[in-house]
Amino acid sequence: MDNYRKLFGLNFKVEKAETKKLPIFMSAGRSFYIYSHDDLSFLAVSLPAEEKFGAVALEKQMRQISLEYEMPVAFEFESLSRPQRDSLIERNIPFISQSSQLYLPFLAASLSVRFYHQKTVYSQKMMPTTQMLFLFILYRCKDKPIMKKDAAEALSVTRTTITRACEQLSSMGLIKEIKQGKNHFVYSTETGISYFKQAEKFMINPVQKVITVVKDKIFDAYPLSGESALAKRTLLNNSKVITRAVYKDDFDLDQATEVMPLWETDKEPVNIELWKYDPSLFSYKGTVDPVSLALTFKENADERIEGAVEEYLEDYAW
Repeated sequence: MDNYRKLFGLNFKVEKAETKKLPIFMSAGRSFYIYSHDDLSFLAVSLPAEEKFGAVALEKQMRQISLEYEMPVAFEFESLSRPQRDSLIERNIPFISQSSQLYLPFLAASLSVRFYHQKTVYSQKMMPTTQMLFLFILYRCKDKPIMKKDAAEALSVTRTTITRACEQLSSMGLIKEIKQGKNHFVYSTETGISYFKQAEKFMINPVQKVITVVKDKIFDAYPLSGESALAKRTLLNNSKVITRAVYKDDFDLDQATEVMPLWETDKEPVNIELWKYDPSLFSYKGTVDPVSLALTFKENADERIEGAVEEYLEDYAW
């Protein structure tokens, strides 16, 4: 750890972290250190050389550890192969490697504000976490203020992540922030369908990819999406192939069998939408939430679909 006391031109204090209540597989054989410099700090989790790891598992562990320690987390490795490094960066997992490789986006962002006092310029499209926060405020908070830390806990993300999401929603004019003592609150500028209409131009299609696989009972736990969900809520006729949605990081493609319905008619198919955020967070009576569902049809020019979406949104009890 001494090799990394100096980062981005700053000398960090490094001290062993207090033991927290974590599952054995997240703590056994690992070392935990806190890097701190003035008001900048993060937790470094040192993995033993013999530990096998996958980026998906580390991403989930990072969220849990960060919530437990209430600070950003970075994993330290003795060495990393190029595919491992690329996979970590793709999933935005901070890391330190003894082969002199660093990826600490949270620290770079903090230093940017600290040294240059530049306000972050966000894309005019919501990040997936930003959209999650918007939906949380829309459905769960209505016009009631919510503490940032409570929103982070409800969405299973770090406080740093929720702060970035709040900054983006604020830049879009969709929330306002207030501070009471040490607590930071956010609240919506509108409610109901009016709030959605105000935000719609900034929102993204939650679907990253659609695959068709052989139907399995395990998929019944996923909420209905696409035309299957719309048919359940409106007079639209159901499609021949059921469509369900799942968070992309929770779906193991290796455990599913992809099919081509036009060629393999003996196998019952199901369409699986792989989402950029967890569709079950706001699922409604077995279907994905109405706003996210409407967004999945954003590029659909079918008047039949467009009419059914409008009908659903108008009839929904906001």
